[in-house]
Amino acid sequence: MDQETALSDKLRDRILSALHLGLLQPGDRLPSIRALWREMGVDHRVVAQAYRILEDEGLVEVRGRSGVYLAPQDQLGGEVLAETARWMAGVLVEGWKRRMTLAEIPELIRRCTSTVPLRCAVVESNVDQMTVYSAELEEQFGLTAVPVYISPVPLPRPDRSVEFHAVEEAIRSADLVVTTSYHSRLVRKAAENVNVPSVTLTVNAEVVETVQREIRTRGVTLVCVDPEFGNRLRAMYADASEGEQIRVVLAGDEEARAALDPSEPVILTRAARAHLGAGVQLPPLLLPHSPTFSAHTARELLQLIIRLNLAAAERQDATQLLAGTE
Repeated sequence: MDQETALSDKLRDRILSALHLGLLQPGDRLPSIRALWREMGVDHRVVAQAYRILEDEGLVEVRGRSGVYLAPQDQLGGEVLAETARWMAGVLVEGWKRRMTLAEIPELIRRCTSTVPLRCAVVESNVDQMTVYSAELEEQFGLTAVPVYISPVPLPRPDRSVEFHAVEEAIRSADLVVTTSYHSRLVRKAAENVNVPSVTLTVNAEVVETVQREIRTRGVTLVCVDPEFGNRLRAMYADASEGEQIRVVLAGDEEARAALDPSEPVILTRAARAHLGAGVQLPPLLLPHSPTFSAHTARELLQLIIRLNLAAAERQDATQLLAGTE
């Protein structure tokens, strides 16, 4: 895949996500070619060609010196975007290839995703990551998130054993468990002991690239609730940062918040946003719309959700069959 195609794919996903969330409307101005080549770290000619690809698709309008704008979007029945209809048609065609009727597909989706409510234990050591992971698991994947807090650093051996058994007990009644690479070794072992499937979360590559780029150019300011998350962010981006390139401001520190440069974007965690409330003014956000999880994590979670739901559906079918023979 060439640079122009890869960049157009990334821009398309970003624009469509914002469009479907109602964060963009037809006619809204999009980032300029200059702004994007600075953000993406690629040649301005690559950005211009990527926008031309999207213009050919009818997604954007390039109006010379005026800039780039979101093109008018066809509506079906006043609600469903034509692009969404094309995507759905692709899904239905895949069902048709498997000899499924239109009436069967909704029932299959329900059976694969909603046969039983699933409890997901979330094992983490700081409030900021726990908050965003739990929210996305519930909002995007329909899971019931069960927070399980552990120490941010390995404990001495006797205490480590106590914590390990506490994690085992906390996740024993869950249907699945998720954690990060920082706690993966402990959590995976505990999950194996109690026979609960586990997933190690990875971060959306676009989030990583954006933060790395900002760190290398002008540094990043993080507004969070838990200072431990600041330490985690510095560890995650240690290769990209030098000195004080990652500045941490706690949401509860009014003096530090007031000293923020209103022209420089900040990373605002979901926990900090909840702590501050809607009335507090902050500089623009560096990552306003990006999902936290990577596509790989989403795929792993969805495959597990489907497997657990289908297993539950089979048990229900067997129970009903047994009841019918009595």
